[in-house]
Formats: sequence, C-alpha cells, structure tokens
Amino acid sequence: MPRRPRGQLKEMILDATDGLLFATGDVHAVSIDAVVQAVDCTPPALYYYFPTKENLIFEAGQRQYQRFAADLQTSLPDTEDPLIELRARGHAYLDWGVAHPEHYRILFMTPYPPYSGAETLDPRDAHGLKELIDNLARATEVGLMRPADPWETALAFWSIVHGITALAIINPFIPADFTHSTLATTSEALIQRYSP
Repeated sequence: MPRRPRGQLKEMILDATDGLLFATGDVHAVSIDAVVQAVDCTPPALYYYFPTKENLIFEAGQRQYQRFAADLQTSLPDTEDPLIELRARGHAYLDWGVAHPEHYRILFMTPYPPYSGAETLDPRDAHGLKELIDNLARATEVGLMRPADPWETALAFWSIVHGITALAIINPFIPADFTHSTLATTSEALIQRYSP
C-alpha cells in the first residue's frame, strides 16, 4: 500500500465517515470496520487520529457544522443593520436545510453518541450558533432589540427556524414561499425593533 502524505489519511477517514453517515442516516450504523474498509487503511492507522469511534463521529460532525456555518455566512447580505442580518440568517438557514435535507437530518435531527470531551465544550461556541449569538448581541447593544440574554434569545430564535425547517424537509409539498412567510411571521414577535 503506497504511503499517503501526512494528514491526507485523516481527511480521507473523515470523508469516508461523512459518506457512511449520509448513506445510512444513522450514526450508530457507522462502524470502524466500514470506515477502514472504505479508506483501505488499518484500524491502528485510524485510531492514531481518532482514539475512539466517538472521537471520529464528533470530529466528522464538527467539520459538517463548520461547512454549514460558512455556507450560511456567505449567503448573508452586506448590511450594518443587525436585524436585517438576523432575518436574513433565518431565511438562509431555512433555504440551506431544504437544499441539503440529508445533511440537515444528520446535523440537527440525529442524536450523537456521548463524547468524552463534550462536557468541556461551551455550546455557545458551536459553529453557526456563535455567529447567531453575536448577531443578537449587536442588535441589543445598539438598542434595536429589548435587552435580554443573547444566548437565551438565540435558542428561542433557533427553535423557531429549526421547527419550520424540519417541517419543510419532512413535508416537501409545502410551498417554499409559505414556509418563508411563516418564518417571518413567527419570528417577528421575537426580533421586532425595540421602541423604549
């Protein structure tokens, strides 16, 4: 077996894990044996980069979250108004979910196995969520939104957008313009401009 360039094997393992996740739609169906077979490497070579299956699944998920967050950021308008950005963020999230239903199911609708290092992670630093919290904090700081905890408001906003996105994926017969108008209506009570 030819020697691969340093670091290439790790990316190949993550790519194979992604492929198996999307093929099976189930993190529990992804086995170490299936990954090493797909990559044509040995289990010790995989364990060099990922000591446990949980580590492997976690890193594969983190990479997908990072890609999702980057896609979301590039679709936002260039604006100084954090409320315009926030509304656009919700609609971009909905569009991304509908355009990538399998990715969305894996990222946001599939329970991941426990990961030993997860308790040390701050969920507010998660890809996508961190940018949403920052967006809400800026809206509050400049007086466009009622003072509130941006973390709590982010979870409320995410719940609205996620719920509508999940419905749109599960029920593709719902017209896209209707899901977007529903998102605008339901989120407006949360993010409407504040007039003290």
